[in-house]
Amino acid sequence: MMRLLTSADVPATMELSTAAGWNQTPQDWERIIRFEPRGCFGIEADGKLVATTTLLCYGSDLAWVGMVLTHADHQRRGYARKLVSAAVDEARGRGIACIKLDATDEGRPLYSSLGFVDEQPIERWRGIPRVDQQPPKQIATDLFPAELDREAFGTDRTGWLRALGSPVQAGPDGYVMARPGSRARYLGPCISSNPAHAQQSIGSVLTAEPWFWDVLPANTAALAMVQSFGFEPVRRLSRMRLGKPVETREDLVFAIAGFEAG
Repeated sequence: MMRLLTSADVPATMELSTAAGWNQTPQDWERIIRFEPRGCFGIEADGKLVATTTLLCYGSDLAWVGMVLTHADHQRRGYARKLVSAAVDEARGRGIACIKLDATDEGRPLYSSLGFVDEQPIERWRGIPRVDQQPPKQIATDLFPAELDREAFGTDRTGWLRALGSPVQAGPDGYVMARPGSRARYLGPCISSNPAHAQQSIGSVLTAEPWFWDVLPANTAALAMVQSFGFEPVRRLSRMRLGKPVETREDLVFAIAGFEAG
């Protein structure tokens, strides 16, 4: 049975993401479900949640598919196809022009069969950074460069960034955010018009503990930066698109918001 997810499903969703080795926390799941209650889908079998897919909508320009998970005992039954199709139908029903996702090698054939096309690679890096710790500053709304973020990401996602509510460094040149994870802390998003500013801001947020940092290799400055902090690549995914392209600025993106959010 397919249905919408609710906050009561968070323990079950955590079981799925933990079994898959993903980094989400209960707070991550709760945030997505609260932010987009009409876009979070699950399938129950024998009274247990066994598959999920989420959809984050950024106005009418862009939607993001994520959290495509199926329990190992229930794979190859078409659950992921059914859920992703439901997410695509929801986005199209809202008149959203473009739908994106970050695909693993295992998921890519499914997405291709649904009409998604490759845009660019995306990489996850992991490390215990070499940094001099300084306490991060909390974001101030009047300092948040909303227009810069829109230029980088291609649409307004201010509502989602506010929902993240994480410690940041922010100013006219850009911002950086961070949050806890179940396996490592997560750096991102980070948007900046100045690589030196990005390097300094990221250095002030990183701590000497395990971190994940997802970057677009198209931004060679970001790629050099993640290596300079002592990180190593651990995963490579494909960013895919269905529908009209959204104009973005990869050179401004020094860390994404997450595979589930873009």
